Amino acid sequence: MLQCVDLGKEYLLSKIDNGLCLEFHQLRHGPSWAWVTACVGSALSEFGFVPRDIVEAVLSLRCSNGGWSYNQNVPADADTTLRVMQLLSKIGFTNHAVIADAEKFVLHHQLSDGGFTTYLPETVREMGYSSCAGWCSSHSCVTSLAINQIKDVTSVRRAKNYLLQNGPNAYWWRTPYYVRYELGCPNGDVETKDPVETSLILLLSSKLGIYNPKLIEVLISMQHRDGSMPASFQFRIPRPHQTIRDICGDEEVVSDGQGIFSTCATIVAIERQKHFA
Repeated sequence: MLQCVDLGKEYLLSKIDNGLCLEFHQLRHGPSWAWVTACVGSALSEFGFVPRDIVEAVLSLRCSNGGWSYNQNVPADADTTLRVMQLLSKIGFTNHAVIADAEKFVLHHQLSDGGFTTYLPETVREMGYSSCAGWCSSHSCVTSLAINQIKDVTSVRRAKNYLLQNGPNAYWWRTPYYVRYELGCPNGDVETKDPVETSLILLLSSKLGIYNPKLIEVLISMQHRDGSMPASFQFRIPRPHQTIRDICGDEEVVSDGQGIFSTCATIVAIERQKHFA
């Protein structure tokens, strides 16, 4: 286990360039900046060390409205902002004004049903899309992340009610285990060869206090010699007009080609299992 984690950390550190880790270069709007970098920072924080240049780079990407965007080509969104808030929380970031502005930005994305959307209509139009019913609807994946990051008690209660009524089906993720992990909701193991889905199941096991050596071995067997994990195919991009009910398998599925997110998920999942070994 230790060798797998150490190799994974070394791989992630090798991918940092001027404080940023870029992934998803194949997408229309270019690679992810803040979202992936925040994920790498959060993963490294599990081991008590986050390079200073990561924090400085992420903070430099903050938008004037208090949120963070996928990259410099698009407006800020709630999902990326929540990922950055997660990183800042894990490192004990103490600039309360920055955190308050970020939460205020995210709260503007809570809809009447209690769920959180990724984008607001005006930001989708700014990206050049005329139809936005899907991208501006409530997303369980964003909502489940929000309940673990925002402090507003009323908003959290409304968000939890939304998740209870709508279940674990994520909008931007093919696997239900993204939401199940955030909620701590058990559903048994599944047979999967995807590193992110396997890691999410293992993370959920740790949250529930369960040691799962079988899944640890599955992940270790996937690791490449350079410490990276295979690319995951759990990320999807529905068309802007497609709500969760409209998704029928024709959406774009994208992989993290360098395995950066897969590696983040794997080393954190295995590290947390060490407490139960």
